[in-house]
Amino acid sequence: MSLLSNIANSGFRAAALAFALVIAAAARAQDDAPKPHDPRLLITRFAAAPDIVQPINCAIDHKGRLLVIESHTHFRPQNYNGPPHDRVRILEDTDGDGKADRFTTFFEGTRATMDIAVHPDGAVYLASRNEILRLRDTKGDGKADVKERIVFLDTKGDYPHNGLSGLAFDSKGNLYFGMGENLGADYKLIGSDGTTLTGGGEGGNIFWCSADGKQLRRVATGFWNPFGVCTDIFGRVFAVDNDPDAMPPCRMLHVVEGGDYGYQFRYGRSGRHPFQSWHGQLYGTLPMVTGVGEAPCKLLSYESDGLPREMLGDLLVASWADHRIERYTPKEKGASVTAEQKPFIQGGKDFRPVGIAVAPDGSLFITDWVLSDYNLHGRGAVWHVRMKDAPKLERPSDPVKALASAHRPLREAAARTLAAEFGGIALRAFIGDENVRIRSAALTALCNAGDRDLNLSRIASSDPVTPVRALAVRAMVARAEDAIHFLDARYPPAVRLEAVAMLRSEADRRSLLQLLADNDPFLRSAAIQQLARTPGLVRDVPLLPDARQRMGFLLALRASASPSVLKAVPGYLRDPDPEVRFLAAKWIADEKLAAFRPQIVEALKDPHLSVRHYLAYSTALARIDGQEVSEGRMAEYFVGTLKDPNASPALQVAALRQVPATHPTLKLETLTNLLKQDDAYVRLESVRALNEHPDRRRVRALLEIAKNAAQTDEMRADAIVGIAAEAQENAEALIGLAQSESSRIRDEAIRALSQVQLDTGRKEMLERVSTAKPQTADLVARVLGRPFVKDRPSVADTAAWLNRLEGPADVDVGRRIFFHPRLGYCSRCHRIDGRGADIGPDLSDIGRTERRHILESILQPDLIVAPNYQMWALEMKNGKVLTGMLMKTVLDEYTYVDTQGVLFKVNTRDIAESRPLPKSIMPGGLADLLTDQELRDLLAYLCSRR
Repeated sequence: MSLLSNIANSGFRAAALAFALVIAAAARAQDDAPKPHDPRLLITRFAAAPDIVQPINCAIDHKGRLLVIESHTHFRPQNYNGPPHDRVRILEDTDGDGKADRFTTFFEGTRATMDIAVHPDGAVYLASRNEILRLRDTKGDGKADVKERIVFLDTKGDYPHNGLSGLAFDSKGNLYFGMGENLGADYKLIGSDGTTLTGGGEGGNIFWCSADGKQLRRVATGFWNPFGVCTDIFGRVFAVDNDPDAMPPCRMLHVVEGGDYGYQFRYGRSGRHPFQSWHGQLYGTLPMVTGVGEAPCKLLSYESDGLPREMLGDLLVASWADHRIERYTPKEKGASVTAEQKPFIQGGKDFRPVGIAVAPDGSLFITDWVLSDYNLHGRGAVWHVRMKDAPKLERPSDPVKALASAHRPLREAAARTLAAEFGGIALRAFIGDENVRIRSAALTALCNAGDRDLNLSRIASSDPVTPVRALAVRAMVARAEDAIHFLDARYPPAVRLEAVAMLRSEADRRSLLQLLADNDPFLRSAAIQQLARTPGLVRDVPLLPDARQRMGFLLALRASASPSVLKAVPGYLRDPDPEVRFLAAKWIADEKLAAFRPQIVEALKDPHLSVRHYLAYSTALARIDGQEVSEGRMAEYFVGTLKDPNASPALQVAALRQVPATHPTLKLETLTNLLKQDDAYVRLESVRALNEHPDRRRVRALLEIAKNAAQTDEMRADAIVGIAAEAQENAEALIGLAQSESSRIRDEAIRALSQVQLDTGRKEMLERVSTAKPQTADLVARVLGRPFVKDRPSVADTAAWLNRLEGPADVDVGRRIFFHPRLGYCSRCHRIDGRGADIGPDLSDIGRTERRHILESILQPDLIVAPNYQMWALEMKNGKVLTGMLMKTVLDEYTYVDTQGVLFKVNTRDIAESRPLPKSIMPGGLADLLTDQELRDLLAYLCSRR
């Protein structure tokens, strides 16, 4: 074969190989392409690398073109070849084939650029980590030639994506935006008129300013990183908030003026410090609307006609880490909303959605970062979601016709035009339209135009849709019309919420104080804010009978920043209610109020302090003394206390309860040394810590205590609970203890033998115990596999169960049932006094809840499931179905816990589909494991936790 033939053939083989690689890459790309759940939808790739790389957020400009942020600075590797700055690219499909074929640069020059939004007047707003720019193309050549900085973040914090983002406009075109936790660094946020806000350590915030960056104010606080913010057609503000390191789920939040959403960076990254609140656990903080997928980047209220009609008003979330676009349908819940997730779009391992934009035809564009790597990687895609065979939709220029459009930008622009013409006469005719979208657009535009002839009170009284009524009351308050009568309980809570702002006079103080005890957290929050904004209403501290009122007034005093406000702190520290004292300690810790250090030191001497209060006071003291107070550092501090020979017994007991038994610095030797202490309470708490310690050698120490008749029965019984986890290996010792004359020792030993395989001799021994001590008959029957309960009512018949469980109960036995590894084992998910796992809610003060509700949660755990305890069904690509509650995420590795308290890890790329389950992490059937007396004892123990 000639040299020429060899060259030709090798060239052909190379070309064929290249072609095969392209085909394989295309097949892989198609396999990883996002797929719609609805068969009516079609998803196609609109653009991909190298035409668009590292895309972040996107928006549609006033000409209908797609603007995409292309990042070239987010963790830029060495020798990266791209431009030196981020840029905004315009992507256009000029030939109508469904793919972008023209790529131009609208703007270039920022770093760590996170978000983009287009104002109704056509200006483009761009958020980078440290600034918000307003860009204009005045020449019409597709390039920004005017650049104004309207907000600047002055800080040493420089992590790329926990600064400014979350751009959204209100109905007047003014700006909401988010700011992340900034790693707790101090900052100054400066508006274009010089308005300066400061902070650091309080967590993320949402701010508002005018369209040109003036009148800057903080709207709400307590976020981790509110990366996505949007407004709906009723003027409500929503945000998606990324979660702390170990506190899933991420949250969707209804953002209200003055709202505190509970997270503070100063108390550590985990989100588990008692001073932090993720779902409104602390009085004065607000709950989430719902949990959302991990790493939510964009939140969008869908208002158009290019997707199925039933999606109107739904909230769409781009979940970067879960490879999906999530869809939520909001539903009224008190003064706020809840939301139900519905399946929408799921992608493969290389689908990392960030931005969502609604095109002029109502279809969606989605930007895709592609890889899990935070570093720049040269990949990227933009996807187009539309209806199959979608018809061409009418987009009329006539404002009257356009007002009827389902496409929100067109509808609202038409309403603004009509409101400006002839004093809004033409638009007023639409206030009674049967279409709620037309009514809300007309009402909003007329209110913004200052139409004084509009009868807002009638709308607030009679409109069939609650958010429209609330919008009308908000407008009444803004123009100082009397709306106080809408506080009446006959009106929906969302309407009442807007009317709270009318309460400004001395005569209104009583109404505000009553609202502080309302069951709705949003109404309570509004009352706190209104008291704080009216200094005359907090000039003295009233005598208030309800602890919730006292907590609310405490928070109002704090927020009022009155010079004399600190005089009230000592009184709150002495309040008879522990929750009031807790909030007082948090006040001191938040603001490092060193003047109250002596009172905190004195409070720590109380030997009856709960674990939660001990940590609260210790945190306040550490903050005053300039120490770090994250969960890990505080645990190390408490271990040091355990080793301190001069520490008082009460202090050692409190410290023991603060340190998780699994903490690496808590050694077995430390606990066994504490067992030698003279103080009985120190020894008892050491046994309880040994029960949870991971070192298998602990069983030997516990056996010595259980067999030692010189120890107290309570201490021996607790040691047996610890041995129960290894009961099979220690069956002989437990059989011996089951013959004890002490009922506590005997009963605990028999309980420990539940589910243990016994030989004939040991079974006969238990039979003899049952005969000699008839009160043990049910316990022995359970060990031997016989029926031990009968004639029980249905789990749904709470009244019958309450009646059945009346009678004498032993709280100490109930405590051991709670922690028993073979029976109740509530502690595998719940904590009490620092003992147990931090998976479900802390139950240290569960006794403040009504007895009926406590029993109901035991019998019917699925009855009410809070969004932060959502269970998921994970359909894996290998066909397996796993269920669990999300506990922690590290990039694509997710840690879940199942209903047995067992942790398991999955990689998100192995999940075919995940869906929420209407189930609790707490398994059903707990009552079936317990005798009536044990259930009675357990209930008594939980009810005693006050």
